[in-house]
Amino acid sequence: AMQHARNSTGALARAALAAGARPTGAGPARTDAMLAAVRGIGQVGVPENYGQVKEGPGTKFLGTPANHRELLEKRPLSPDVFDIDGSSTHYKFPVVALSSITNRVTGCVLSGAVAFGGTLTAVGGPEALPAFIEGFKSTVPFLVFPAKALVGFPFVYHTLGGFRHIVWDKTTNGIDNASARASSIGLFAASGAVTAALASYTF
Repeated sequence: AMQHARNSTGALARAALAAGARPTGAGPARTDAMLAAVRGIGQVGVPENYGQVKEGPGTKFLGTPANHRELLEKRPLSPDVFDIDGSSTHYKFPVVALSSITNRVTGCVLSGAVAFGGTLTAVGGPEALPAFIEGFKSTVPFLVFPAKALVGFPFVYHTLGGFRHIVWDKTTNGIDNASARASSIGLFAASGAVTAALASYTF
């Protein structure tokens, strides 16, 4: 820390001398004179309302371009996932990341499904949802299996993923990279198998 302070003081002193400061004496008075000279380097100095865009000059005196807001809007998303052409990615998504993303997406899908069913029931009464399902089955029977799979997968995956998180939270077992990868692969496989079985079941 002392060495850092000496280096900082030395840098300030050199900057002050370069700005034309010629203080005499030594000690705190000499340092204060140097610091005062640094604030006036380049005959610009640091304004008292530095950084205040509405009431002051902002950061123009530091070289910030006038159209910096426009330039910021043209910057790529952070993190910059896609290349300039927007067709390929910089990074690979490991199965653990895909598993985590899928858990969140399925949660959103379930929320939407519950909202749809609740709204339909609230508007049309308790028989509206069963009537809608029966009407769908009789109108487009070839879409029954895909529809059941689309509804079933989020439920199965999110439920099994929730059990996995309970184990992680309660025991801290399986959080290492190798175990998380293995459980993610198992989660996808089990969810696919259970979803296919549920979609194939007729009642």
